[in-house]
Amino acid sequence: MGGNGPGRSTDGRRRKIHLGIWGMRVWVLAALLGGLAVPMRFQSGVAEAGPPSYLLQYDIKKGETLWYQVLISETIYSGTRRMTNLYREDVKVESAATADGKIHQTVTCAGTVTPEGGEARNLEPFRYYLTLERTGRILEAEGLKPWDGRQVETLWLAQVILPARPVIVGEKWTVNDELYSTANGGLAMERRTYEFDGIERVGSQDAFKVKYEASRKGRANSRDYTYTGTGTFYLSSGRLAKLEASEMVTYAGNGQDTKVITMIQVNLVK
Repeated sequence: MGGNGPGRSTDGRRRKIHLGIWGMRVWVLAALLGGLAVPMRFQSGVAEAGPPSYLLQYDIKKGETLWYQVLISETIYSGTRRMTNLYREDVKVESAATADGKIHQTVTCAGTVTPEGGEARNLEPFRYYLTLERTGRILEAEGLKPWDGRQVETLWLAQVILPARPVIVGEKWTVNDELYSTANGGLAMERRTYEFDGIERVGSQDAFKVKYEASRKGRANSRDYTYTGTGTFYLSSGRLAKLEASEMVTYAGNGQDTKVITMIQVNLVK
């Protein structure tokens, strides 16, 4: 009996060591599983809180001057005739913020027009003045008039109308109002639908990407017309960084229908 005592004691110690190692393995495994579960619970918590929202608005610095390059292709279909003009415009936008949160802009334009197969000619330099909200809506326009000779000149700065509230990716908002949207200097009833399409890289910076569709009907030169436009603009650091748009205007009356298709590309240069 006395000889069996140490053997049993040794076996007991072995069992304790074995159980201790197994217990350690269980503890380590539980710790690893627990560590994996923490990020899963965190991600679940983020999902429950809802997707992030963003406030889209202009953030104009005092005395800021921005330079844009605008490229336009306008093709006119009238009866059996087809004519294309190419416009290249350099636009300087000088901005100043007011105490009440509005933005004053002085816009100076210079550029050229080149008929298809023809020679380029200079456009007479032109200047106009705008007052905007930080949402981009134009409140006042002074000195605005048709400048580069297009059939229906779009005031491209007016394409941007942002919501006054934070939005999430995929959210839409609609504007159905009288807007400064063309270069004739007046208000026109127009309907636009916007959609926040996420964040995309433009150059070296991230930019908010917003898509839009616009439509209006009117009368010009004794003819009825219908306008439709689609586009995407990019807002980076509170500034318009890029705009890509296509427009179509159809005229009816005077015994001849006319269709005008315009492609517009605007890029912030500096």
